[in-house]
Amino acid sequence: MNIRSFSRIFLILSVLTTGISVLTAQNVNIAVLGVENLNRDPRYDYLEGMILGVLMYDFTRVDGISLVERARIDRIIDEQNLRLTGLLNDEDTARQVGQLAGADYLIDGDYAFLGRDMVINMRIMNSAEGTTTALSVRGYTENSIHELAEQIVMELTGKPVILAGINGERSLLSLSDEEPGSIEFYCNFIDGEIFVDEEFYGYTPGGRIPTLLEDLSPGAHVIRVEGGDDFGEIIWPEIRFVDWERTVDVKTGRKSVVRAVINHFNRLIYYGKELYSESWNMEPGDNSNIVVDEDKSYADRSGKTIPVRIRMSASIDVDRPVIHIEIDAEGENYSWDFDSDIDEINLEESAGPVEIDFERDWYSSGYWSVDLTVRRNDLWQGMHRGEPSPR
Repeated sequence: MNIRSFSRIFLILSVLTTGISVLTAQNVNIAVLGVENLNRDPRYDYLEGMILGVLMYDFTRVDGISLVERARIDRIIDEQNLRLTGLLNDEDTARQVGQLAGADYLIDGDYAFLGRDMVINMRIMNSAEGTTTALSVRGYTENSIHELAEQIVMELTGKPVILAGINGERSLLSLSDEEPGSIEFYCNFIDGEIFVDEEFYGYTPGGRIPTLLEDLSPGAHVIRVEGGDDFGEIIWPEIRFVDWERTVDVKTGRKSVVRAVINHFNRLIYYGKELYSESWNMEPGDNSNIVVDEDKSYADRSGKTIPVRIRMSASIDVDRPVIHIEIDAEGENYSWDFDSDIDEINLEESAGPVEIDFERDWYSSGYWSVDLTVRRNDLWQGMHRGEPSPR
């Protein structure tokens, strides 16, 4: 659980254990003066009304807080020939206005649109003392304002209140304010069909040449490359053959870089079959030993774990290698011994759910080559086309 979630639970418990759903402290009168658009761009003026509207709504939901009518504040401002903007910068005048309006606290603020979200700053002046407290929040949803209101209420009353909720997750920002983003898309495959949100976009040039996916609205977009019946990627362990596909979170005004790697299904099957593969060279007179003890358990196509353990020991006995191989698979033991001076030995056998491929060859340059490969036997070339297993 993250800190923010824990804090929310703590607030809920605090409210419940005090036996109140909203605050019941001594009544506090507040006057909300306004919020200023620091961007100086009229396109973002609409945010002022949204911020003030949500704050005012939240304050009316809290018992013990009363809002001073804006008309009263405006009348006092006119009578005193004052300016509302920047009022809290003049402490004496602000205190006078607050006292004349019957407001214990005066609140004003400003906001700045940052492209993906916004910062809202609020100042609270105590009309009696002239002290000022600053609070701020950063976000882009209605809950950001609710959380700011929670901070203000806590500052005014010293009591916690919960105002944010699931319904407040909607964005405050107009879609016109969210600059489109883009994706610089690389793909090793040539002439694959690119789809963005299931709409055809173009073809992959392959290699190091990117395709620029432009004018994408901020948010999640599904990028898919269709490479025909033989190319894509495999979903393990169930072995499903699918197109390359990813969901990319496009940021407003930002460019994301994405790389797709597409392979022939037979290539993926070949490497997916292989559980173990190793080669060694052994020379006459060499006293070193080869010891293998590997756990190569895997999940089969149903997700069941198939236990597999591979053991091998090899050493030079006078003039030839002596090799012992064991495989434990699904509770069964399979073993092979090789103690012969013939030049070439080849073994291909099944060991339950796996198959073993062993080779030992003598080379005229004066050494034996030893190769051991263990593969799954439930995968085979061409299975993506529906071809039957060769077993």
